Amino acid sequence: MPRALLAGGCLLTAICGHAAITLDNWSSSPWQLTGGDVDFSATLTDPVYQGGTSASFVFATPKTGVDVSTQSTPDDSVASASVFGVEGTGFGVSETYVGRFNRGESFTLQVDHAFQLNGIRWAEYQGDEAIHIAWTSGGATMSQVFDLPAGSFYTTTNFNDIIIDANTLVTITNVSDTSASASGRLRINQIYTELVDAVTLPEIGETHLLNNWSSAPWSLTSGQTTFSANISDTVLGDVLVSFYDPVTGADISDPQAPDFSSASSSTFGVEGTGFGVGNSGTGRFDRGESFILEADESFELQSIRWVEYSGDESVHFAWQSNGVPMSTVIDLPAGSFYTETELSGIFPDANTPLEITNVSSSGAYLNGRLRINHVELAFLSNAPVTGSTAGAYIFLRDWQQWPWDASPGDSTISGTLWAPENGGSNIAFNFLAYANVDVDTPSAPDFTNATASVFGFESTGFGVGETNVGRFNRGESFTVTAGHDLQIDTIRWREVQGDEQVHISWVNNGTAQSVVLDVTSSTSDLTDVIADANTAIVITNVSPTTSSLNGRLRVQDFKARAVYATAPTYDHSGPDGFVQMMGVNLAGAEFSGFAFWQDNPQEWDYYHSKGLDLIRIPFKWERLQPTLYGAVDFTDLDAIVALADARGMKVVLDMHNYARYNGNVIGTTNVPNAAFADVWRKLADHYKNESAIYGYGIMNEPHGTGGLWPAAAQAAADGIRDVDSNTWIIVAGENYSSASTWRTSNPNLDVQDASGKTMYEAHIYFDQSWPAGDGSYSSFDNENPEDDRGVRLVHPFLLWLQEKNARGFIGEFGVPNNDARWNVLLDEFMAHISAYGMSGTYWAGGENWGNYALDISPTNSYTTDAIPMQVLENYAF
Repeated sequence: MPRALLAGGCLLTAICGHAAITLDNWSSSPWQLTGGDVDFSATLTDPVYQGGTSASFVFATPKTGVDVSTQSTPDDSVASASVFGVEGTGFGVSETYVGRFNRGESFTLQVDHAFQLNGIRWAEYQGDEAIHIAWTSGGATMSQVFDLPAGSFYTTTNFNDIIIDANTLVTITNVSDTSASASGRLRINQIYTELVDAVTLPEIGETHLLNNWSSAPWSLTSGQTTFSANISDTVLGDVLVSFYDPVTGADISDPQAPDFSSASSSTFGVEGTGFGVGNSGTGRFDRGESFILEADESFELQSIRWVEYSGDESVHFAWQSNGVPMSTVIDLPAGSFYTETELSGIFPDANTPLEITNVSSSGAYLNGRLRINHVELAFLSNAPVTGSTAGAYIFLRDWQQWPWDASPGDSTISGTLWAPENGGSNIAFNFLAYANVDVDTPSAPDFTNATASVFGFESTGFGVGETNVGRFNRGESFTVTAGHDLQIDTIRWREVQGDEQVHISWVNNGTAQSVVLDVTSSTSDLTDVIADANTAIVITNVSPTTSSLNGRLRVQDFKARAVYATAPTYDHSGPDGFVQMMGVNLAGAEFSGFAFWQDNPQEWDYYHSKGLDLIRIPFKWERLQPTLYGAVDFTDLDAIVALADARGMKVVLDMHNYARYNGNVIGTTNVPNAAFADVWRKLADHYKNESAIYGYGIMNEPHGTGGLWPAAAQAAADGIRDVDSNTWIIVAGENYSSASTWRTSNPNLDVQDASGKTMYEAHIYFDQSWPAGDGSYSSFDNENPEDDRGVRLVHPFLLWLQEKNARGFIGEFGVPNNDARWNVLLDEFMAHISAYGMSGTYWAGGENWGNYALDISPTNSYTTDAIPMQVLENYAF
């Protein structure tokens, strides 16, 4: 089935703009093509893509005798194998000695990297030729016919948005008309390409069937010029879909570019089985007729089922995707009275027209007569803001801490935060304060007489103008400027009464934007506030004079994201040898008294099958070393490590003692730091050459150490480095390693490691019922969590890591296994920590848990997953 062309600009979330690789000089190095070859290849380098990347280009499968009577659907079922020909100026197919590429001949190109086909320069060019290109982009099959324009012997055809998936075929076929000069003879002189990131097509939601036009909800009657209905979508709610602007008499002499300059307005006709245009009584959609389909959400047009179908009709589609004009012509294949045409790649933007025109040839049966029996479409469930893709969340908050380090009375607040996309980059932020803004017209604040002001502070947020109390009153304003395109998703306020208003203005793609926002709660969720880099987002308190306390507000925090032209990548490997992994805790050996080591091979096979190959093994120090400075019993731990090694899995050795030995805090007289160094020196010496060891988790959840933990951690690290300089040391934080309190609980934790292979371990649970944050969850309804609760709770730990330029590890996190509603929060949290380059282990797997709410273990002999596994397995690296 023919597929849709994406005909201009950048395709969805594909990268554009790298320097081109030119393929030419076919009979020379690196190609060494000789006439008669059936394939040839070379490895070439794009010097710009990721600093220089090589890819293998393979030309193969030359064919002749392809049936090109229908240009848009070449039929190679009757073709025969051919050979490449070559002359000094280019290669061809089938004519060995002269290298000509004639009508009915084809070849393929395949590259082991996603790439963009930018153009082909031809030899022996007349300007009456046509080629068909078929390719795969984002897993969807695309194709297009290109009628080559007038030109001279050497002429280049430029392409837009032919972006090809790695290791898939591009098939190029000469589909010139029988009247073309010299049988449409061409030769390929040069091909222009560039390596790009892989295309990511939008995610689509449920399919909606639009039909029964004369019935509800459409209630179409003959003679109407527009009709519409709300379509109920489970994600988006009601979405308005409209049909309008029927016309007749379009000039379709060039089917690729219908001309509506002389067309006249028409009306919709309808019969019981379908609607048409122009023929009110019969509802027929004839040659030269057109109409528009539009929705107030972005969508994919998936198929149209036709009535009065003969199989010799053609339809032109024109739309815009991410603001870029697109078009294609579909030649309808043979079929019966009712025939469905499946479509792919047609993604119209919200509130933009999809123009559908009958461009059938003058020889088509009954003037190309068609009627629309039904239409299938699906709304995009993750439609990005036009032309952009947002990265991971960044939080601007905690103004008196790093990176802001602001003080009451500052006239500016500035800091730099790290965004993890595309290898990571620093983004500078700057805030400026103003007072005395004229806000009598809330939609147009007047800054003519405004004055520079200062920021005020309280512990929970900043304000403007009133230094001592940090309040942001009516007529006060501040700006935030970022050194990167920035999307603000949410502002959280303090001192909200619910009768305040703020005006927000920004510049997006060079165009001024603004909105007046009613502040009715402590959280303001924003839509489409995307500002160009180095342009100010201006936030002004325009509350009415009747607002409580002069419209008083304070800014708690901003939730924002850096915005990129294409889908960003997240690769956090580096020269330190870090490998990002996800997995689970297999608990049991950390308990006093009876303990169980998780040594059932079936259990390990299960997690390995899920791709969760990082296993944290908690164990009690006293169990391995009953006497301080004594021998260590490795028997049980060795068996565990062997299970991992046999499966290519990795283990974190987790000493699960809360910074104590037999109840005594490490660093006191009873348990000197030297004893802690001793046990880890012996463990490291035993496992230093074991490839299954991911890291040494020197201690689980230190707490109540009276400030002794940093020195103890340094002692353990020194003991390890005495014998092992290569394995990661994983250092937990005070106060039970709580991610949300990390910055205040660990001001002095800074392990010195000459090997540079230390990562810090935080734990996070998402309950807020008392005692909050320790995994003692109440019911979901009682907890009532926001989707981003986990993302917010982990933020202090992320900031501390950025300040220290350190790597992080989430050793424990988990949600109740009895309510799938927790999965939304879990998914957002895992996406966040994954984007920020952290490995993690879920709490907890392991046999013998009984009825433990956070148990991730499968049931029914390892055949039934626990509910959270639906999310967890999606983050296997």
